[in-house]
Amino acid sequence: MSTPLAEWEDLAADWQTADEGPVDVAPLRRLLAAQRRRLVAVVLGEAALVLAFGWLSWLVVRDGVEAWEVVWLLTLWGFTVVAVGFALWNRRGTWRSLGESVEEYVRLARLRAQRARASLVFSCGLLAAEVLAVVAQLIWFGRANGPLGLVVGSLLVAAISVVAGGCWLAARRIRRELALLDELSRQEADD
Repeated sequence: MSTPLAEWEDLAADWQTADEGPVDVAPLRRLLAAQRRRLVAVVLGEAALVLAFGWLSWLVVRDGVEAWEVVWLLTLWGFTVVAVGFALWNRRGTWRSLGESVEEYVRLARLRAQRARASLVFSCGLLAAEVLAVVAQLIWFGRANGPLGLVVGSLLVAAISVVAGGCWLAARRIRRELALLDELSRQEADD
């Protein structure tokens, strides 16, 4: 059974006119560039924060330390080690794509968005643990009342507010990124 040449030509013409063209990769390139800039900025910010913790620790220990200061420093550096360890583990494989295809770029952007979401969950849990540790230390060393307790309480409320607002904004951005990536995946699958 053979198909007449005219019918094949009609099918080819229909197929060529139905082609919607290649996927528009400009939004994907912009997304990857923005994710990369954010990743670099976060790493630099984290490094600056660890350096600030080192300087703050030096200020605390330069004139000798009391028991509550030792506990505070151990808590500070314990949480810092946990956070840095998570950051290193969570960013593995997110710096460069493994290939040059649209599918690989979509995979990388999706991986970065998923890892950013994991960072949000981790940072909220870490903040809750830090707040509990600081409040427990204030109570344990009898510093919950008075000016120090008021200052630390105010700083905790401010930190929780800033982190909650940042997490909400980041979660919105991640949802938009994942929706864009889903759309690009659908376009690529249709081609």
